[in-house]
Amino acid sequence: MHGDYFYVPAYQRGYRWTPTQVVQLLRDLFSYANEQHDNGNIEGDYYCLQPVVARKVTDENTRGKILGEETGSSSKNVWEIIDGQQRLTTIYILYKYLMDKERIDDEQLYEDYGGLERYHIIYATRKGSGNFLEKLGPETVDGANSNIDYFHMQQAYDTIDKWIRSIEPYDGKNGAMEVCRRYNVREQVKEVRSILFDLLNAEKGKKNPTGTAQVLWYELSEDADAITEFRNINTGKIYLTDAELIKALFLKTEHTELQERIQLQRAMEWEHIENTLHDDTFWYFLNRKGVDIPNRIDFIFRLIYKTRGLENLDDQEIETKLAERSKELEKKNVIFNFYYDMFDGLSGDDLKDKIQTEWDNINDVFHILEDWYEDCVSYNLIGMVSQSNDDLLPNCYIHFMKMNPDQPREEFKTWLQGLIRQQLEGVKVEEGQIQLSYGDPRVFYLLLLLNVNHLNRQALNSPSQNGDMGQIYKFPFAVLTTQKWDIEHIDSYTTNGLKEIAVQKQWVETAMADLRNTLSPVDLHTILDYIEKEQWMDAIKKFQEINEEADADEDTKNSIGNLTLLDAGTNRAYGNSLFVVKRKTIIDRMKNGVYIPESTAYVFMKLFDESGTNRTRWTVEDMLHYQKYMCEELHDYLQQDQ
Repeated sequence: MHGDYFYVPAYQRGYRWTPTQVVQLLRDLFSYANEQHDNGNIEGDYYCLQPVVARKVTDENTRGKILGEETGSSSKNVWEIIDGQQRLTTIYILYKYLMDKERIDDEQLYEDYGGLERYHIIYATRKGSGNFLEKLGPETVDGANSNIDYFHMQQAYDTIDKWIRSIEPYDGKNGAMEVCRRYNVREQVKEVRSILFDLLNAEKGKKNPTGTAQVLWYELSEDADAITEFRNINTGKIYLTDAELIKALFLKTEHTELQERIQLQRAMEWEHIENTLHDDTFWYFLNRKGVDIPNRIDFIFRLIYKTRGLENLDDQEIETKLAERSKELEKKNVIFNFYYDMFDGLSGDDLKDKIQTEWDNINDVFHILEDWYEDCVSYNLIGMVSQSNDDLLPNCYIHFMKMNPDQPREEFKTWLQGLIRQQLEGVKVEEGQIQLSYGDPRVFYLLLLLNVNHLNRQALNSPSQNGDMGQIYKFPFAVLTTQKWDIEHIDSYTTNGLKEIAVQKQWVETAMADLRNTLSPVDLHTILDYIEKEQWMDAIKKFQEINEEADADEDTKNSIGNLTLLDAGTNRAYGNSLFVVKRKTIIDRMKNGVYIPESTAYVFMKLFDESGTNRTRWTVEDMLHYQKYMCEELHDYLQQDQ
């Protein structure tokens, strides 16, 4: 380290390493430092910190703009970092932490360690981040929440401290002291710091007990086109996502005041799009549960790639083209090549105009998604479409773009309802009974739609369905990913579910806790006698008899009138209990803030019991009323007999 300056251009994202990534690096470094290095730490014996791709900046005007008022920097190298700033930043934070704890300042580092100087990191679009990094430490905690970059930098610093000292959240399991025990190193914090500091200061090719840490350094020639080199490197040892590559295309600029302002504006817009898509509430109304990608802006690029130029085709041609393009996207860097080829061969104003046109299109697509998100009814309908099929959203976008600007938004919503109706095609209603049973994948979709459509109906009847008030009418599609969801039998499905003795015992104990005070002396005596003799199934049958919850036939138990949507945590909480026990469990979990879908809450609140006389059982009559409610709620989506 010789005090070089690393310049992070606008197309690089901010610092985002998580505690998990920081800990992994620390463990690797410390484990390596304590291994045997008997070959004298010559060529080939070093810890590889993964690649850094850089290009030296020699143009004096450019250097001046980058360095600004940095004093004493005129003789230092300036490098534009193409890739690897996350690793450089983490190593910087680790090195600063070690200097702080060892009470070594920059002057002492230079004098006592052979002229070593810390390197510096300068950010094109986040000027304050470099200053925050230089001052990072316990005293910067209060300001860390003012900026997302600051937050992650402070978090990394604090994670290093906790790991080295082996305190929460890394106590014992993966802290430094665990590694010390493995290598018979003294379990002292100062010893850990000393070993890591020696490792980072060690030179390659010299004998060092700790070995040395080095980066794979890829230096681009000064006259090379950064984007072309970026592309070539990506086909070799370094894998970069489409978004990382495309960002370099759109934020490449001349060093003029106007172009730098344009670059800064695009960088801010890019960050806004990425951050919005990283809000799971926004992301999961566009994507089905479980779908995620590291750089979520790739979603916009994929949508543009799939739908470009299809507005004038008929429906069959659109389906064919979308299938072809989805297949093409399985290949590496298809979208980057799509944009690269679009700009290749252009220069000057032609290139600037083309880049601006395509960037405007990216913003336009994003704003359409934002408009859908803001309208709660559109949000709910798009969310249902997205949950059913990954390939349907491009159809929605194409249809929206084909519409005349003067057409009312309601026509688009009607079209979306038709698309949802297609997903339930073949589900019939005969004599008030929905012909759908447990095990059919359409059950989940129908029960989800039941909740979503109820919210839409509420929204349409509300004077404030959009804006901040409209948020209450949006179904939280993100919970489908953050929680595991089950199709739950409402009436206890005991015959097939209580095979193990331990499960039978737990069932009886739960029922006793909830129903003991309601039992007659005779029934209580009978059940206690069964419990004393450990005749668990006899006790279960007695409870069912008392509650008139005798096992129905399998078809009735599996009908959709006996099914509801429930998170797995709640489902596991009460197992195969009686309805009255399930009802109490759900009420308790609702009181504790657990999300319960509205129709599921209606079921266990017994809102379908029109007589209002029985809160302890889920009867066949309840199932019929529940199905009647489904048929009325989903009238526009189900094929019902006349």
